[in-house]
Amino acid sequence: MSRQHIPLKDITIGIKGWTAKVIVEAKGMPRSSQRSPVKYQRMILRDSAGTKVQETIFESDIDKFSDVLTLYRTYYISNDVVKTILPQHRIANNDFQWHINSKTVVEEVTEEYSSISVLPYNFVPFSEFSKYMNSDVFVDVIGVVIDAHPTREIPTVNGPQKIQELLLVDQQLIPKILTMWDQFIENECAAIVKNIKTKPIIATYRIRIVSFNGGSMSTKGSSTFVINPDIPEATRLKSWCVDNKAELEQLTLKKSYVGSSSSAIRAPAPHEIIEVKDIQCLEEKQTTFWLHAKISIPHLNQKYWYMACNKCYRRTNIDYKQTFDCVHCAEKQARAMPRCLLEVQLLDKTGALIATLFGENAEKFICCSAETLMQNSTEKHPLQLSIMWQLNLLINFLMQLIQIFKRQIQSRYSPTTEMKTAKLSTLIINSKMKCNSL
Repeated sequence: MSRQHIPLKDITIGIKGWTAKVIVEAKGMPRSSQRSPVKYQRMILRDSAGTKVQETIFESDIDKFSDVLTLYRTYYISNDVVKTILPQHRIANNDFQWHINSKTVVEEVTEEYSSISVLPYNFVPFSEFSKYMNSDVFVDVIGVVIDAHPTREIPTVNGPQKIQELLLVDQQLIPKILTMWDQFIENECAAIVKNIKTKPIIATYRIRIVSFNGGSMSTKGSSTFVINPDIPEATRLKSWCVDNKAELEQLTLKKSYVGSSSSAIRAPAPHEIIEVKDIQCLEEKQTTFWLHAKISIPHLNQKYWYMACNKCYRRTNIDYKQTFDCVHCAEKQARAMPRCLLEVQLLDKTGALIATLFGENAEKFICCSAETLMQNSTEKHPLQLSIMWQLNLLINFLMQLIQIFKRQIQSRYSPTTEMKTAKLSTLIINSKMKCNSL
């Protein structure tokens, strides 16, 4: 029968003998703290009024309650420990959190008296990722997992860390990468990969959208996942998978998404483009924006490169190609390699902005590799970029000229010869224009 219970908003520190009626809205897997070996498991509980609270189970109590508090089921809970929670640790909009212990009483509500329904989720479509890119906003996403990349280690400011990337698509057949970090690889990711052939549906809660690969997903410590959730959104997506099985199989076999997502950045809408004068007015949390500006090199007497660790790209004083122990990323066999660095100016009608290009972006802009830059400059004799640029253009032009003459020697005269001559003239004109622009 129905029991007396009070709303979550009325449960604070000091309230005695209370009972709450809640539905389990989200539930993470057990994991260990980064700063201690203590195991914990977090979940989100909600009452019929929509109020949510964060619930945490520790150590041996995790096993004790492993068969209860099932996702999307309703329970009466009493004798929980109520504590305050700092804003930076909250995953629910509530000043308090609950801790389950050995005295906590949990009783499942029978279907007859279960009046709390599962609310529809506000899942963000893949096509709208740009709205949340590199912001402090956490979002919920649902998608079909079609592929999993092998686990690998990458350098970070906190040292090497393991990641595993999953490939998800939505009903628009847009492929997006989900990067799983640390313990998510051992727990949630392992369960997903185990069922990868069935193309499981996963609902992800509280993840971040980052600019990597034109907009991808990345886990945070508070993220949670549900595989094949029993919700209407997942049912519709599963039905869509059945109807589009052939397209999904082709996408998986051809792997046409590999290497293409980095360039698949959506063109900005006119209202998303700002002017240089407006940058200072942006909110601190907004770290990415669109500009329509001319780019130039204001100072040609730059060094254009620096010696860096080949793993984390941090500056080092080690000589070229020498191995060393990197103090930044803890790599024991790091190699010192040159990395391109270029100071440029972005100019529009409202003002100018100094920006820095690194790595491949800088190399593409000046049409020169970091090693070539290093070999043609020293501390006492900085690189003369204008001369270097003209030499590169001349070399490229001569190489194309040789290839054209080779083809002419190997073939007889044909009407295409005039076309080749025209192409040759175009190369000369373009080369002169690029050199004069310096």
